[in-house]
Amino acid sequence: MGPSHDIQVLMGEVRIGRGDDVLRATLGSCVGIGLMWRARGLYGLAHCLLPEAPNPTFAIGAKYVTQAVPSLLALMRADGARRGEIEAVIAGGGNMMPHQPPARHGLIGVANARMAQALMAETGIPIVHVEVGGEIGRQLTIHCAHHTFHVRTIGTNEGSPATTPPALRLVGRES
Repeated sequence: MGPSHDIQVLMGEVRIGRGDDVLRATLGSCVGIGLMWRARGLYGLAHCLLPEAPNPTFAIGAKYVTQAVPSLLALMRADGARRGEIEAVIAGGGNMMPHQPPARHGLIGVANARMAQALMAETGIPIVHVEVGGEIGRQLTIHCAHHTFHVRTIGTNEGSPATTPPALRLVGRES
């Protein structure tokens, strides 16, 4: 096995990996959506800035969660019959700019995470791991050669435990 090829998935990007590729997104309030098609050795990662596009878009990209999910599925050529073989991991959606009082429009990270989970449910792709929320950043990494993923916490925000909302961590199969 040769050296791994590190692919940084930047804000608004969607990337596909296989073989020795390592997909990586560093996330704050953005949400990362990783799709793992282990049977085909094909993986995808989207780095989404906002939950929903104001107007429908058919361009490949990931500025919006609603754009990212169809983009990932198209790039992976995942027709409906094969979606049961794909697993999803969702990370990020942190509150990086605490508001006092809370923002009227709600927290963008929470909205991103909710939209990602709703779209996965709509597509029928099972979510095996969710790690979102709180006042921390995260890094989502998918190691294609090993068929694994990892979510790493980045930094913490000072605050009392009573006022800091906890991160949601739904532990599935982190293999």
